[in-house]
Amino acid sequence: MTNKLDDEQMLSLEELVVSHSYEMLALITVLEKKGILTRGEIIEVIKEMRDSQG
Repeated sequence: MTNKLDDEQMLSLEELVVSHSYEMLALITVLEKKGILTRGEIIEVIKEMRDSQG
């Protein structure tokens, strides 16, 4: 069962988006530094995903 969060525990949508963005950037940076992928490859996959959505 889930517990209801009080106002102090709730994140705003903006805080959530910023946090998620930093997490994604950190993962991309680590993978890029290890030579596993490039930012260009990521951008290409994002474009492919957007195109397939609609």
